[in-house]
Parts: sequence; C-alpha cells; structure tokens
Amino acid sequence: MSTLSELRTRVRRRADAVGNNFFSDEEINDYVNTGLGELHDILVSKFEDYYVSSASFSLVSGTSSYSFSSIGLGDFYKLLAVDLTTGNDTVRMKRITWPDRNKHSYDNAVYNERGYASYEYSIRGEAIRLTPEPDSTDTITVYYVPSFSKLGSDSDKTSESVESNWEEYAIVSAAIRMREKEETSTTSLERELDRITARIEEASKDRDAAEPFGITDDTAGVLPYYRWSL
Repeated sequence: MSTLSELRTRVRRRADAVGNNFFSDEEINDYVNTGLGELHDILVSKFEDYYVSSASFSLVSGTSSYSFSSIGLGDFYKLLAVDLTTGNDTVRMKRITWPDRNKHSYDNAVYNERGYASYEYSIRGEAIRLTPEPDSTDTITVYYVPSFSKLGSDSDKTSESVESNWEEYAIVSAAIRMREKEETSTTSLERELDRITARIEEASKDRDAAEPFGITDDTAGVLPYYRWSL
C-alpha cells in the first residue's frame, strides 16, 4: 500500500515533472484519485470479491422502503447478496423483478419456497425496497461492493486489495493527464497504460484458484429439503 504522497512523487517522476510548479499537488491528487477510481471499477467488474462490505438493519413493521443513508449504505456501489435472519435461522432473500412487483397478496411467512425468505428485494434509486410490506422486525443483512473512497490526506493509503504493482495504473493515467495539459505527446504512456490494463484484467480474475465457483442450484435456499414449504 502506498500513501497519496508517495503516489504523487511517482507521478511527477513518470511525467518528468519533478519540481515543476505548473502542476500543483492538489491537481495531481485529483489525477491520482481519478486513476484509482478507474482501477476500482476494473477490479469490481471481475466480481472476484476484492471489495466486500456489509450492513445490517432491522425491519420496521409496515415499512417497505429503506433509504441507503438510513441503513448504513452511504458508500453503496453494487449489491452482492441479501439475507434475512429470524431467530436462529438465516435465509437468502431473492430479488423481485418489476413484472412480479404485485404478486404478493397473501399473509407472508418467515420463509417458504424451499428455504428462501418470503420477502423479496429490489434496488430502486437510492433505496432497497422489500415486497411484500414487512410485518415483522427481523434483521436484514446486505452484502455489497462499496464505492471508491478518495485518498484525501498525504498519509492516506491505497486499499489492501490493490496489489502494489497495480498502482501503476493510477500513476500512468495521472501522468497522461499531465502531459495532455502540457500539450505534449502521450503516445508512449498510453501504450504503457494499455499494457498495464491488460495485465491487471488478466491477473485479477480467478482470485480463489483453490475453490473455483461451480453451478449454483437456484431452486433452493439454505434449508434442507425436509423443511421446504411445498
């Protein structure tokens, strides 16, 4: 992990701008954070769980919609999974689609349909919405990919999920922006960025080589078959 100060120094070296007051530290910080944000997107798009956070909240009887800010998802980027916990049981919650939005017109149980939670969720704007309207105070746990968090101070460090050599993506992309401002050639740096991007995309996949994903049985939740509600 490198600090923002260390990354800025490496950018100045790569752009041949050591001691060049044409670029302020604040400007280079912006370039670095833009590059780190792009790197974040590259890693997230591989869906290899480089970034995972979770937040839990209690249902409010009669309330269907819960804003991200109210349940601790202020940094929400992409959803990974939703669980419902009631008593000692934790079950998977399925996503509801728009065409099915009105299908729940009966009294709901805690779980049914082979071990799935009887509630279903959808992400709508800046909120998670549950269907049917909850009539319990059970606990919901949301697992999600957090959005990129900028480095603000010189001592802030890159994420532990970012390999040290992957930081070169942010450094080279920042150097390109500096060259563009100077109106000088960026050709060699662009070729270097293409090479780095390809290497990161290749190296970041198959993170768990020991236990690769197999086919998932989407017809069953977490309950054994003898507890299915048929």
